[in-house]
Amino acid sequence: MPRFSFTPKIFHHPERVLFNSRAFELEVFTEYPRNDIKTVSLFYKTDTMSRLMEVPFNPLDKRYVFRYDPKEKPAEKIVYFFTVYLKDGGMLATPVDSSGQIKPITKYLLNPADYYKKRASLKN
Repeated sequence: MPRFSFTPKIFHHPERVLFNSRAFELEVFTEYPRNDIKTVSLFYKTDTMSRLMEVPFNPLDKRYVFRYDPKEKPAEKIVYFFTVYLKDGGMLATPVDSSGQIKPITKYLLNPADYYKKRASLKN
């Protein structure tokens, strides 16, 4: 049974706004040495998908990044989280809530014209 850690040794900072007209990257960082990591994965789902998709990263890579292009796979929202499995059996995920449960990030893919119109009207 993998042990779960609340240690904040994996980091992801979501973008404030994602647009439906241009590609974006989902990236995670970890403070664990690459030699201690067994796997790093992104799990994601859009409103057009029936189940989560796993995107495994090479644990020896310097960056763990996934590029999503809404022009190729149109969607209105994306839900995602990251996992890290260590060679010693440890398992971590981000984001998690205070009880250690995975709390996926939900981001809506916005129309840029609508977004900037609304933002301009709020400033006036």
